[in-house]
Amino acid sequence: MSMEELQKDIAEFSKLINEAERSRVRNVLVAAKADAEKEIVNLEIKVKIAEERKANGAGLLSKRYLVELSEYAWDQSDKFVKLFVTLDGVKNIDESNVGVTFSERSMVLHVSDLNGKDYGLTINNLLEKIVAEKSYLKVKTDMIALYLKKAVEGKHWECLTSIQKRIKQKSDEEFKNIGNDSSPEDGLVNIMKRMYNSGDTKTKQMIAKAWTESQQKAHMGMGGLQDGI
Repeated sequence: MSMEELQKDIAEFSKLINEAERSRVRNVLVAAKADAEKEIVNLEIKVKIAEERKANGAGLLSKRYLVELSEYAWDQSDKFVKLFVTLDGVKNIDESNVGVTFSERSMVLHVSDLNGKDYGLTINNLLEKIVAEKSYLKVKTDMIALYLKKAVEGKHWECLTSIQKRIKQKSDEEFKNIGNDSSPEDGLVNIMKRMYNSGDTKTKQMIAKAWTESQQKAHMGMGGLQDGI
């Protein structure tokens, strides 16, 4: 799906989230919106790496498969937010093959030619500002450690990104409202059904996946949107 179509999906998800009155429906929308935002990040990784290859004259020479990383651990101290990315064998490649670009609110990690593959990780919309020139990485055995220098030392980050914070706040709000919902408006349910029935495969997968996960987490009976999917 193109970047433009994903942005349209996100805009519609946002509109429907504001209209939703039932927590389970909002859960579906919030999760589907997050999946679309993740897809945009993945597209940005591909564009970034393609630009780097072109700049380095490697566009025609490198046909390696790109692995888009999504799993990492993170921690923080008073001065740094620390990310830990596990990559088997990364210590064995040349250090010049591991690069990172920091900006005030983002970071892009790129690992070239590790066991015949390239790896990329992009984190956008950091919760707080960082100092790019004082941020750095270290390559350890089977791991890359990234140190993001906090612009405001001593400030605790409750989440890594602003998107994660919005999702957490929405989930907390919905959790408090469980059991207090009225029946969903017919118009909203119909919109959701139309989005699923008329959407492309990716949109259907996002809505179905988000709904299933919401149902499992809530431990509640079937109803509402699922009846029409």
